[in-house]
Amino acid sequence: MPGIGRIVASERLFRDKGITLRGPGLCALMLWEPRPGEAFTVSDPDGRLFRARLLALSVESADMTAFEEIGPSEPGPDITLIQALPERERMELILQKAAELGVTRVLPFKSSKSISLDELDSRQRRSHNWGAIALKAAKQSRRPDIPEILPYAELGGALGLAQEAGLKIMLSERPGIETLKGLLDKTQRPVRAAALLVGPEAGLTDEEAKRAEGAGFVPVSLGQRILRTETAAIFGVGVLRYELG
Repeated sequence: MPGIGRIVASERLFRDKGITLRGPGLCALMLWEPRPGEAFTVSDPDGRLFRARLLALSVESADMTAFEEIGPSEPGPDITLIQALPERERMELILQKAAELGVTRVLPFKSSKSISLDELDSRQRRSHNWGAIALKAAKQSRRPDIPEILPYAELGGALGLAQEAGLKIMLSERPGIETLKGLLDKTQRPVRAAALLVGPEAGLTDEEAKRAEGAGFVPVSLGQRILRTETAAIFGVGVLRYELG
């Protein structure tokens, strides 16, 4: 399942082809907060991706013209990043880079050792900007869709939302566990949906880790170095996207 805002033309596209969007195509375009003159990535019915410029926009239709073929849609799984809420502006960095790397959705959650959303917003309200940050990163990286920012949740709710993922991974600093690379090397392809659970810098509690494992998450290591939570999240998403397609 792709992210939201995927613009699909009704006809096969080619360079300099005019496009008129109505109905679902127009609704998808509007999620990008478009302005005439902007370029967007558009898919045709065959799944080929093109860059197309918005020429005119009304409440009933949008006129665009395709000017560059990108190629076929990228293969690879639907990736959900389940991220313990970090302090200050670190969540914004995670959202930006995860969007650039192709994550499908991000789910911020509260763990015992992480800051809460109320605590974060009491200093400077930041969470209301998360959707705008993801949208801007999607535009800059020429994505065909927008990563979805799911509502902040407790750990139990976050684990439940990932129950359909075929591959569930939890980053851990526990000694003696398998590496992420080792797990992926023996994972059967293709993987249609994956979930990556990243705890706070102080780590998940033993009880939280057991709950995650009970929900099917496999603890893996990123190596001997101790990483900040935002570094671990970005690196983990990048490895998944590279190794799985």
